[in-house]
Amino acid sequence: MPTRKAGQWEVTVRRTADPGNTQKVLQCTDRRAEPIMLLAVVPGQEHCHEMQVKKNQQGHEVSATCFVHDNRVDATVHLSGDFRTAFRGHFEVKYSKPVRFDAGRTEFEGRWLGACTAGQRVGDMVLPNGATVNVVADRKRAESQGHAGHNH
Repeated sequence: MPTRKAGQWEVTVRRTADPGNTQKVLQCTDRRAEPIMLLAVVPGQEHCHEMQVKKNQQGHEVSATCFVHDNRVDATVHLSGDFRTAFRGHFEVKYSKPVRFDAGRTEFEGRWLGACTAGQRVGDMVLPNGATVNVVADRKRAESQGHAGHNH
């Protein structure tokens, strides 16, 4: 996996089907958090059992098979950039069962802003509505609860 420079990143996300609808998130990351943080804008990145990373002329292609409850999620993510000042890419996610919101092909781009702001913890992601979630702590908590009641 490519690794972005530690610090705060602004990531802009837009669905290809609705390019006028963009959302921005802020992410505070470091080397340890980066495997989770880099793909945090991709839906369904919980309980991942298969992940493959291929480097190619355009950058990196990441394929992941994950599960949200008993719904299999297959994601393909394309990444490029220097990962020190900027990166960009797109992803597509396919679900084994219908979901209420399927974003289709989604493009994203990120730019490094500098150090994380005072009071931020590594793993924090500030959502478009201003709420802060710590995706690293959330992922660890979800995965430590196991798969009780889940049919994978």
